[in-house]
Amino acid sequence: MMRGVLLGAWGHWPEVLRELDAAGGEFEIAGIAAVREEDGDTPPARVAGGFECAAGARISDDPAALLRELRPDFAVVSARPGRIAGLVALAAGAGCHVISEKPLATSLDELDALERDVAAAGVRVCAMLPNRNQPALAAGIAAIRAGAVGRPLLLSARKTYKWGRREPWYGDRAAYGGTIPWIGIHALDFFDAATGGDPVAQVAAFHANLSHREMPGCEDVCVLSMRLASGALATATLDYLRPDSPVPHGDDFLRVAGDRGELSVWLTRGRAELVEPGAPLRELPLPEAAPYFAPWLRALPPCGGRAEPDDATRRAFRLTREALFAREAADAGRIVATGCNPGSALAFPPPLP
Repeated sequence: MMRGVLLGAWGHWPEVLRELDAAGGEFEIAGIAAVREEDGDTPPARVAGGFECAAGARISDDPAALLRELRPDFAVVSARPGRIAGLVALAAGAGCHVISEKPLATSLDELDALERDVAAAGVRVCAMLPNRNQPALAAGIAAIRAGAVGRPLLLSARKTYKWGRREPWYGDRAAYGGTIPWIGIHALDFFDAATGGDPVAQVAAFHANLSHREMPGCEDVCVLSMRLASGALATATLDYLRPDSPVPHGDDFLRVAGDRGELSVWLTRGRAELVEPGAPLRELPLPEAAPYFAPWLRALPPCGGRAEPDDATRRAFRLTREALFAREAADAGRIVATGCNPGSALAFPPPLP
């Protein structure tokens, strides 16, 4: 059995613990720390009471002491963005692999320092970006890999959320990090999944607060325009404008147009449609929902040994870096080069013969 701890209780930690709970006793949460109700966190008693924590799970307000005491195999870091990097670094320094809320950091300097810390510790990091395992997107990815659209040439994504209740720190850049890193990183992950890892080479962006003037520091509309390393183009819109109504909180969408076909995926609605030459539009059959975090934990090397970065670790840092570059582009009103040389990556899949 692998033992873990929960550091913080704000964000998407319930999704992670729910999945680990369903794994049939392979994982246990042995302690909870750094729970701050003023940040909007769930109180420790409710965390322990709502999930299968170990009998006598330790509850602490000192993450470092909890890590020293329990020496867990992994840590689930789920805190507001401005606290993530420090907690990930703390867990890594204790020799823990980390499942982390995103973005991993709220500045490029902080991200660079964290990447050095993780590499020095010899641990791996998995960001809470499991959408590629959602059935509709998984079906779309499988179709792309089978050559259904040919080479992905133009990609478009949408992330729209209800405003709901926002804690005051959402208006503080140091605490929140901005809407592009918080929400836009999901759109970047859609593109990464659809292209098989085609990185962003250049990005231009705009962001503003146009509807929720009571919190001017929180951007509620964002637009990103990108050139990927293969030369493909991508755009994303992000907003907090979804009406407060009985519809779901969000509505995620991805379109991939290639030189052979066109794919449209509604992740939240659970629908994927494909158009190919000479054929009518067809709806793709969807696979069963697959776990994301448990397989990653199972694939970790035995405890005590160093682990080289895996795909999930490299992706977590790269997508965070791309999101921060996009925020920089919006702040500065200019096109930002990410350092990835255009033309240096092969498009996926390779051209058909």
